[in-house]
Amino acid sequence: MGRLNNAEFISKVETLLAANEGKSSVYFTQKRYTAPLEKEPIDEIKDLSSNIVDHSPAYTKNTQAYPVLIRATLGTKESKISTVVEPANLDAFWLEYAQVLKTGFVGLKKKEKKKTKKSKVTKP
Repeated sequence: MGRLNNAEFISKVETLLAANEGKSSVYFTQKRYTAPLEKEPIDEIKDLSSNIVDHSPAYTKNTQAYPVLIRATLGTKESKISTVVEPANLDAFWLEYAQVLKTGFVGLKKKEKKKTKKSKVTKP
């Protein structure tokens, strides 16, 4: 399936989770989206990790904002959907996306807490 716009993706994820009802695994992946790059000389590479690691001043700093590619896959079936979110729309998208995921994860189990018994202290 091709890439959907953000609103269609959120509605498809909502229906996917509702139809699944916790019966099988749903996989979500997200990564930085970069268009296929043409071969560039090594001195002109713009995809540096300058936001993570401090490089020497000889390297150029990467200040470009990248879109995010988000995919959802239902188990081993071929039902895959994806969308590309632009950096300007990211905050609004995350709010809607997180709300859909919270309401759709009905099959998750809460962690069982162990009951600890209070030990009695004996006085000498």
